[in-house]
Amino acid sequence: MLKDYLENKPILETPRLILRPLVPEDAPDLRRWLARDEIYTYWGRPASKGEREPELMFVDPRPWVKRKPSPDFKWCMALRHPDGDRPAGTVIGDISVFDIENSRMGSVGYRLDPDLWGQGYTSEALAAAVDFIFAHTELDRLHATADVRNVASNRVLEKCGFVLEGTVRHGKMVSTYCDYHIWGMLREDWERLKEG
Repeated sequence: MLKDYLENKPILETPRLILRPLVPEDAPDLRRWLARDEIYTYWGRPASKGEREPELMFVDPRPWVKRKPSPDFKWCMALRHPDGDRPAGTVIGDISVFDIENSRMGSVGYRLDPDLWGQGYTSEALAAAVDFIFAHTELDRLHATADVRNVASNRVLEKCGFVLEGTVRHGKMVSTYCDYHIWGMLREDWERLKEG
C-alpha cells in the first residue's frame, strides 16, 4: 500500500545498482553530470537552478511550512560496484514515479550520466521500479512520455514492457513543443510479462 511508504521510501537493489533516496552527501556526484546540456535535449525544459547547483536540492526554501509526506518515489541510481573511475556508491542517475493520482496511476521519469548511456543502467533501474510499484502498491497504471527523437528513451520503455499508446503531434511536453510518444503499462501488462 502507498501509505506504507509515505515516511520511509524503500531501497531497491539490482545486479549493478542500488536505488535509494537522495541525500545531501550525493551533491558532488550530481554536480558531475546533472546539469549537462545533453540530458535536457529531449527533457522538455532546460536544467533548473537546483539541477545546476545540486546542493540547493536539499535546502527547504520554506522550512516553516508543514508539508505532508509525498506519495511519490524518487530514487537515485547508485553503483553497487566500481565502474571505471567511479567507486561503488557513486550516484550516476535518478528515477522517479511521480504525480501519483488517487493511489491509482503515476508518471515515470529517469536521467542518467551521459557518459554511461547505452550500457543498460536505465533499463535495469526502470524494471526494478516497475516491479516494486506493481508488487507492493495498489497503483494500476504507470505512464511516460518521450520525445519521438529520443530513440534511446523510447527503446528503454519498450524493452521494459511499456506499450506505445499513441503519439501527440506538435504537443507541449513540459515547456517544449514537439512530437512525443505516450507509453503506458497496466498492472495486467506487468502480470503477463512476469508469467511469460
